[in-house]
Amino acid sequence: MAKVLWTQKQDIGPAPRIFPAMTFDATRERAVLFGGQTADGTPMADTWTWDGSDWTQVADTGPDARALNALAYDRVREQVVLFGGSDNTNLVGDTWAWDGTDWTQL
Repeated sequence: MAKVLWTQKQDIGPAPRIFPAMTFDATRERAVLFGGQTADGTPMADTWTWDGSDWTQVADTGPDARALNALAYDRVREQVVLFGGSDNTNLVGDTWAWDGTDWTQL
């Protein structure tokens, strides 16, 4: 059986977390990661992109901190859509769109 080797590409990027959301933005050709929570249960509100080589934190404003939300790419609107999640309360119906630069609440 072949041995699989991992190579660290970068030592900067999103902090460790559980329950984040991630999708691929086909327009900008990047994976987008939002939120999640720390191991002690604190919700996070950061947005990161991965271009295949580098992580970049891209937004300072946008949705409130949350975990367990969903992200999907809307190819018609060429945006990433965030829905719901939990900030220790239920955020049902909370919807946001990411255009590659800014989050907009829908």
